[in-house]
Amino acid sequence: MAQTGNARLTALDQARGYAIAGMITVNTLGHFDRMPWMVKHHHEGMSYADTIAPLFIFLVGMGFRMSFQRRAAEKGLCGARRDALRRYGILMGLGLLYGGFSLLVGVWDALMDIGAAGVLSLAFINAGPLVRVAGAVGGLALYQALCSFTGYGAWVIGHSINGGPLGPLAWMFILLLGTLVADWLRDPKRLARNCLLWGAALCAAGWALRAEWPGVKAFWAFSQYGMGAPYPVYSTGLCFLTVLVFHLVCDRAGLSFPPLTVMGRNPLVLYLLQAVLAQVVVEQFIPPDVSVPAALASLAGVLGACYALAHILHRRGKIIKI
Repeated sequence: MAQTGNARLTALDQARGYAIAGMITVNTLGHFDRMPWMVKHHHEGMSYADTIAPLFIFLVGMGFRMSFQRRAAEKGLCGARRDALRRYGILMGLGLLYGGFSLLVGVWDALMDIGAAGVLSLAFINAGPLVRVAGAVGGLALYQALCSFTGYGAWVIGHSINGGPLGPLAWMFILLLGTLVADWLRDPKRLARNCLLWGAALCAAGWALRAEWPGVKAFWAFSQYGMGAPYPVYSTGLCFLTVLVFHLVCDRAGLSFPPLTVMGRNPLVLYLLQAVLAQVVVEQFIPPDVSVPAALASLAGVLGACYALAHILHRRGKIIKI
């Protein structure tokens, strides 16, 4: 994510590729009983599986800020807002279409969260950093209030992952804070310093929010199911630190893992393919109590199919966007 366009895109594609590969891994292996707890979602506590979706949406926020500014320069603010509304509306539509499959596995689809969070973020995307941070905090505070002072919190943690239909208020926190990184790309030193500071501060804040504060607040669950404030705050801190790692490895050290770039260039297509393969085919047709080798073979099949499609698109120079 250095100043030059190619280096910046390589680092961003590497991070996206990592997020897609992680999503395939946890969505496939999480189905199987003999897999470790780190690849499964839990109603309390944070695992590796819980770090993937936040990173994906954080990177969406980075891209949203960059693409909005580019389109605003080309088409004006109205044209950029119209394009963004169309794009995130399509994502919500795809989420609804996939919803028939999602209901089979009890998931409030991530495409709905990305689309709705993008629409909510549109009011802040062209504003300065303080306004964007205020919008992010306001959305999360509203979501937490609804969880704490209505029956929604108890309902959602038992019925849906990702916070259910009001979850985009919390996911907007992650998306909008991701836009801050886009502001720092032209200054590598500022990027590294700010990612480290924001990452450390948010991880500490998320951990503190989890605890009971006598006379102030009760214990707040740390879970992607309920999406209570500790989870998006802590996971966003991890996102800043992950971006820092990719910046140091790709931009400073000049290293990369080419398959991640290949997968990171078409994240939407790969998301849809892995959703059908991992969350529908695997979960409906392969028993959860199979052996470890069989579970790993399932992962290899899903990952191989996704990479094969990504490789074909990459060789043909195709990047499918909406």
